[in-house]
Amino acid sequence: MKKYIPALMLVTVLAGCDDASKVIDQAQDAANKAVDTVQEKMQSVDLSKVNLAKFGNAADSAKALAASVEEALNANFSDPEVLDKVQAKVANAYSCLVDASSESTAEELMNTVMATISNEKAQTLIEKGIAKAKAAQECIM
Repeated sequence: MKKYIPALMLVTVLAGCDDASKVIDQAQDAANKAVDTVQEKMQSVDLSKVNLAKFGNAADSAKALAASVEEALNANFSDPEVLDKVQAKVANAYSCLVDASSESTAEELMNTVMATISNEKAQTLIEKGIAKAKAAQECIM
């Protein structure tokens, strides 16, 4: 009987290890799915899909705005100086697009772009830049 007790304990321990292994595998699968979701969201912000040619003479201004938005997406959010520069670039590019086309055209482009951005910090930074542009209404080339 004493021989069976260590064997029974060993089987119990191994069963516990198997359960722990299953839990670890499930956690790893969940983490992989979360990473995949984040990567898909980041890939969904593809400004090259925005048809800038439809802006005619304002295409250069639209490209500059798209570039400033791309810069906002990649900004170092822990550096206030960088954020100020990016915000100023967004503001200027937006003002230039308004000057080259119209307020409604610029808003239409920004609504399209903002709908694809999932990064809340980048959205806030871009929105502050647009608000600054609307207040200043000045394009500096």
